[in-house]
Amino acid sequence: MADSVICDICGRAIAPHADYVVRIEVFANPQMPPVTAQELAEFDFDKTLAELLSQMEGMTAQELMDQVHRMFEFRICRPCQIRFLLNPLGKPRASGPAREATN
Repeated sequence: MADSVICDICGRAIAPHADYVVRIEVFANPQMPPVTAQELAEFDFDKTLAELLSQMEGMTAQELMDQVHRMFEFRICRPCQIRFLLNPLGKPRASGPAREATN
């Protein structure tokens, strides 16, 4: 028989196969900014690469990867799943007409 899972949010034990999987993927926006032909013609690749390498000095591989892509996976119980779906970012929620006006 499968072992129980512990909820990553509240810490309570969850019966086998009664948990929910939450996957969060964070990555850099892949869209390129608009570039004019003039900007492209004036672009100094060697200088830009040197500046980038200089910025990367002293950074760990994990720090560098975190700037590009990171994925998380959590197991949660039903009560935490309900709360998570209501407010996935955990942001303070406005109530009343002001909230409705922004939607």
